[in-house]
Amino acid sequence: MKRKLAIIMTAVFIGCLLIAQGTNFAEYASEVVAEPVSSNGQHSGLAGSSGQSGKLPSLPEGMESAAENEFLALYVNPETTEIAVRDKRSQAIWYSNPQNREDDPVATGYNKTKLNVQVEIAYFDSAGNALKYDNYTHSVQNGQYAIEKASGGLDIIYTLGEVKSDMDAIPKYISADRFQTVILDKIEQSVDKREVEKRFKYDEAKQRYERRDSSFKGIGLAKVTEIFNRIGYDEEQKAIDKAAYGEASTGSASVRIPLHYRLDGEHLLATVAAGEIEYPAAMKIQTLSLLPFFGASGREDEGYTFVPDGSGSLIRFNNGKTYDAPFRTALYGSDASISQLIKIQKEEAARLPVFGMKYENRAFVGIIEKGDAVAAVEADVSGRLNDYNTVFPSFTLTNLEEVTLTNGWRSSTVKKFQAEPFAGDMTVRYGFLGTGEASYSGMAAHYRQYLIKQTGLTKLPDEGDVPFYVELIGGIPKKKFFLGIPYNAYEPLTTFDQAETIMSQMLDKKISGIKLRYTGWFNEGLNHNLPKSISVDKQLGGSKGISKLKAYADANGISLFPDAAFLEAAPQAEGFKKSSEASRFITGRLAEIYPYSAASFSQEDEREPGYVVSPKLLPKMTAAFMDDYGKLQLSGLSLRDLGSELNSDFNRSEVIDREEAKEIVKQQLKQMSGSVKEVLVEGGNAYSIPYARHIVNAPITSSGFNITDESVPFFQLVYHGYVHTAGNAWNMADDQDSTYNFLKALETGSSLHYTWFFADSSAIKMTEFDHLYSADYRGWIDEAAQRYGELNDVLHDVQDQAIVDHRALADGVYQTTFEQGKTIIVNYTDALAQVGGITVRAKDYWVGGEAQR
Repeated sequence: MKRKLAIIMTAVFIGCLLIAQGTNFAEYASEVVAEPVSSNGQHSGLAGSSGQSGKLPSLPEGMESAAENEFLALYVNPETTEIAVRDKRSQAIWYSNPQNREDDPVATGYNKTKLNVQVEIAYFDSAGNALKYDNYTHSVQNGQYAIEKASGGLDIIYTLGEVKSDMDAIPKYISADRFQTVILDKIEQSVDKREVEKRFKYDEAKQRYERRDSSFKGIGLAKVTEIFNRIGYDEEQKAIDKAAYGEASTGSASVRIPLHYRLDGEHLLATVAAGEIEYPAAMKIQTLSLLPFFGASGREDEGYTFVPDGSGSLIRFNNGKTYDAPFRTALYGSDASISQLIKIQKEEAARLPVFGMKYENRAFVGIIEKGDAVAAVEADVSGRLNDYNTVFPSFTLTNLEEVTLTNGWRSSTVKKFQAEPFAGDMTVRYGFLGTGEASYSGMAAHYRQYLIKQTGLTKLPDEGDVPFYVELIGGIPKKKFFLGIPYNAYEPLTTFDQAETIMSQMLDKKISGIKLRYTGWFNEGLNHNLPKSISVDKQLGGSKGISKLKAYADANGISLFPDAAFLEAAPQAEGFKKSSEASRFITGRLAEIYPYSAASFSQEDEREPGYVVSPKLLPKMTAAFMDDYGKLQLSGLSLRDLGSELNSDFNRSEVIDREEAKEIVKQQLKQMSGSVKEVLVEGGNAYSIPYARHIVNAPITSSGFNITDESVPFFQLVYHGYVHTAGNAWNMADDQDSTYNFLKALETGSSLHYTWFFADSSAIKMTEFDHLYSADYRGWIDEAAQRYGELNDVLHDVQDQAIVDHRALADGVYQTTFEQGKTIIVNYTDALAQVGGITVRAKDYWVGGEAQR
């Protein structure tokens, strides 16, 4: 008590001096006031979650110090294994589980018990039943865990299942001879013999005794266990009887899961290594959920959950949407090697492995650092299963497909699992934000700084003009007829000479910063043959034609990005051996790719399919491609699918899971980016961006799931000023309203993007490319020139600047602020907007705070 009083008096004295000197006491106090320990060992810390009050809050009773560094302090409750993290900068305390969970008025039964969970697995047993294990119900409550201190953190080893059931000490089956000689003959008291005999039944046909499980309850189990221990029926004897009858443990299947916590600078790392999980071979662990209630907010809290849906989405706390499906999205889009017969919902892929939660004056951000390729982000709102808003990652260890077996009029469905489960690490890095940073803009800045440190993300040079991305389509396959007989032909849509003509017209219309992405230029057009080699299509002008186009582009400051696809093989693609080079579904079938019908949402399986190329083929294929590409002396390269798609190969002889596929793709990107000056990718999956300077078809909005409340440009908040981005082609979008697209480009700092060809639109009739009907450049070039001029006037001076803040000012009115002060307000509504003394006309924008250089 004297020590605590002395500390408080010292703090008050220092505070008086600092106030007299005009110093901020709250900032200084976090550095000089020691953390006191009360007489009962309970830790206390400075002021509430914001760190702004003078009161010293204490951690819940039972929390013990586990690790500490300059930024964070980690605590653990050895009775429940829940953890707490104190951010020393703000003094905010973050918990792995809600602290008032016992008072939850919504959760009942298992849902209430689940509020204590840190790890949960969903699995299928040998009979195909879907079951769940969690570390609290199946480990902590049974006392089957161990907490081990480690450098910078701690390890908690959970054993899930009744592996130490007292019934395991008693054989399920024992031969009549051994029952007499090993058991009964060694029991001295007749009353004890009767106690044992009545709990076994004799099987005369098999000459053995079988344990009556129903009789082993309560005191009966305790009595027999004590007798067996007394007569020396030990592990060696049990092993003899189990081996004789092929008996397995009578308890539940045992699972051992080590959970590792580490403090790493200003971050908390939580890791489960799938390769360290021990479980029976018959068990198929499908998913693992990690810290499902970390930072969970309650009914009294105000704020939102951030989820990485497309460009980003917010789910407002307690939004009442309990009748809508909870949020769940797999990172990096769907896996084409997992059969999906119906695709009802069109959704934006989650490109970034980030999630977070924002309270009024504090926030946390989670970065899925390892295992992201097999991860999903899940979130829910209060009022459905419990009284809390949650967001957390889950990881798929074993994928499955259902196979229907038929025999005459009978049919049955069985589950087929991938042959080898995921065995890598699953790591989530948690960062903590205080007042001033607590927003989705702050989360984006935190993630950007992480990327700068971890991946070497660097600023863009000051290039002056805003990029203008234009895709020109070279050639397409087309079925033609001769005397009524169909044959496969090649239809040139834009020759190299015609591409030069379009570029010339663009320059004449004052369009600068042109980034020409040329698709369908080699190996038989847009759906080209496997790129194991390069043969420039002669119908477009051949090798001489592309060399001439390159010379024109270089002379006029145009960047040329010829395009190639590596992850899918087109129908009838030459040079592709589907039996050995295609990925396999879990069922063993070739991984075929069919288009989906917009009317029925089902696969159009009457059409000829393409195939998923196995990731194992990529190293050899990309090396051969780059050998030929180098001979063309091209400085730019467009990669159609390496930045937007990620597929497994479930071939039972050599399973390549999605995480392994990601590492293969990253290695190819690294090698290819080292061979050319600039790389352009589609989509922008996080693992591809360290190797690219340009992203097209980047997400600029979200999927609009019912449970979400608002789309935000989190993707652009992370990358603007470091990577050039553009959304989908304006003339190919579902909404071709150029005003909307223009305002969205201003709001997100994005560039223009168009897809064009030179030929008449009739050239694509009766082809699989009729969705390109609006790509005739003549109908768009004038509007594009006008929009580009206006966009370039506004954004040319902020291309190398980060977006430091984005916020909604009113419904349909948003403000974007760049790092050197320029501010843009866009108004999507049909009415005049008055915000902060500024008037923005309907469907218009306002620019202020000019950037300073």
